[in-house]
Amino acid sequence: MRVPTISRVEVYPVELPITRTFVFASGSAGEAGAGARLVFVRVLDEEGRYGWGECRPMPGWSYETLETVVTTLRRHLIPAVVGTPASDLAGLHARMHAAIGRGPSTGQPIARSALDMAVHDLLARALGLPLRALLGGSPRPASVALSYTVTAASPEAAAQEVSAARAKGFEHFNFKVGVHPETDVQVARAIREAAGPEAFVWADANQGLAVERAARVAEGLAEAGVDVLEQPFAADKPHLMRAFRGRCPLPLAVDEASVSPSDFLLYASEGLVDYLVVKVTRSGGLWPSIAQVHIAQAFGLPLLISGLTDSMLTKMAACQLGAAFGCQGPAALNGSQFIDDSALFPTKAQVEHDGRVWLPELPGVGTEPDIDTLRSLEIKEV
Repeated sequence: MRVPTISRVEVYPVELPITRTFVFASGSAGEAGAGARLVFVRVLDEEGRYGWGECRPMPGWSYETLETVVTTLRRHLIPAVVGTPASDLAGLHARMHAAIGRGPSTGQPIARSALDMAVHDLLARALGLPLRALLGGSPRPASVALSYTVTAASPEAAAQEVSAARAKGFEHFNFKVGVHPETDVQVARAIREAAGPEAFVWADANQGLAVERAARVAEGLAEAGVDVLEQPFAADKPHLMRAFRGRCPLPLAVDEASVSPSDFLLYASEGLVDYLVVKVTRSGGLWPSIAQVHIAQAFGLPLLISGLTDSMLTKMAACQLGAAFGCQGPAALNGSQFIDDSALFPTKAQVEHDGRVWLPELPGVGTEPDIDTLRSLEIKEV
């Protein structure tokens, strides 16, 4: 087989309907009735073979926006990588790094992630392998358990939400703390009681806990049966995590603070975290995410999977990565709860149901957007 070489890259900024409002401590993923803005990328080789990638820039979570992602791709990253063999993943990232360097961490990781994903998809398709097999896992069908995101602010509503989600097949649950701090602990208790003792219950602070009350909140969450507390403090303040570590009765994880492998290495080497939260878009793509996974393995840390309320494409790619390294979830990949991507992925019900993502033996990521629908949704003025 001739190794595919990147010859052309297409960029499609689109807007999908938001079906439910989703608010977290540092911002929002959008309000019901508004539009979720995503960027899809298709990488083609000289023979017309292709691969798909996607990212969702959210200004409330990151400094990247739809406009910066599109211009970074078109003006800097794509010109840098055209001509690169798809198998040269290290070279791909070296070229992207030369075009857009780093600041305190990886430069423009969300824009990079879409290109990285598309190249992985192209290479896996060309080889006839499911993405998880390309990454070193088994090609056999696999599944990854999803974690349902509870948005209710009262314990009563949270219990009802969990019960309804369990009826749909969800076994694990995550929720945001710091949005309604007065009810955080009560909501946690209601979720644990409704979810049962076997559920993994995951509290995400999104940098939103005040230092003076963090220990008290953590004690309440631990008593309520929460399994992990994620990113209690601002990403650029690791000293707060150091001071908090000995006072926190809960296992800890970071998200916004762990963009590059070296970021995660800092937290792991100092013993500040108990999990790696795998987040492909945040980390600049699959290639650097794998480096983070290897660091976690070296420190004996288990994996969780998370996302940016993405579409089905990123969900499948993240689950493929998890499956390659034996992670069966939970995966807080909640795009289907908050955005409607069914027109783009008309067969998604075949691979996402009963609270799980079911990974087929198809080559590549395992799904792709309908190109005609994608073009009809394209935002032209960017």
